[in-house]
Amino acid sequence: MQPWTALALKLAVTLWLVSVSAWDLAQRRIPNLLVLPVMGAALLVQVYEAVVARAQGLNVALVAWAVIYVLWRVHVFGGGDAKLLMARFTLFPTLEFLRVFPLVILAVGIPLLVYRYARQGLPKIKEEWEPQIRQRRLLPTQEDLRRRGRPYGWTLALTGVVYAWWFL
Repeated sequence: MQPWTALALKLAVTLWLVSVSAWDLAQRRIPNLLVLPVMGAALLVQVYEAVVARAQGLNVALVAWAVIYVLWRVHVFGGGDAKLLMARFTLFPTLEFLRVFPLVILAVGIPLLVYRYARQGLPKIKEEWEPQIRQRRLLPTQEDLRRRGRPYGWTLALTGVVYAWWFL
């Protein structure tokens, strides 16, 4: 890939992920208009690569979609986050991205959770989680996500930005 093409791709991916993150922070949702066109275009590229070059990216993307869909259905995260993850795994269906993703999520997520819960204090944490614990539910309900969910799409987007600037 030409250096200017790689730079243009990095900038486009970064701009897209920053806009998705800003929308999520402002509106607490990620609209289809921001993710489905990117997901569709990336899927077409993966289909083309699978047919022409016999690349495995399409298989990786489809497996990722299935896993993400299941995680969304059991309410691990919301629908906007699921679509964002699907689009990113379709853009970057590589083992490198699979390695970068959990590292960035852990590096950002653990301090975020520590800060959030340290700031809230034990009584507030107990009040927030007690209904779920009392009902012996490991995973949240859709209502729990609506009520307690946080706009952390930016953490998911950050993984794509890190990958784009490091590996593209």
